Amino acid sequence: MTVPDLDTRERIAFFVRDFYRQVAMDDLLGPVFAGAHVDWSAHIPKLTDFWAKQVLGEPGYEGNPLRAHEPVHARRPFGPELYERWLHLFTATVDEHFAGPRAEATKARARRMARALALLLDGVHSPGSEDLAVTFRPRD
Repeated sequence: MTVPDLDTRERIAFFVRDFYRQVAMDDLLGPVFAGAHVDWSAHIPKLTDFWAKQVLGEPGYEGNPLRAHEPVHARRPFGPELYERWLHLFTATVDEHFAGPRAEATKARARRMARALALLLDGVHSPGSEDLAVTFRPRD
């Protein structure tokens, strides 16, 4: 049986649902999301739009990940252990269901995103006058 790549919106939607189901039930990450009172029925479609834009270049997501996470981070700062756990579950979920160039690019993008988000939420900016930004461009 061939393992598919993460190369369609339907596969991304499946991945997002499976991954965030695990996140919500995780001993470390679950309480963060519960404390943020995440409305999963509204959040999952936004996350699907976000990852479809990141992986496939699809239009649809217009939000700002930094701004979206700031209120939660302000109430309970995200420590390295949260980012590490999030990345571990993310990578494991991709690897469980998908293989191929887009799957690999998605995992790399998640690592960069987690690093940039950690720096930005902690107020670390790039040298010079320009702030760091969480910006992704799809790779073919």
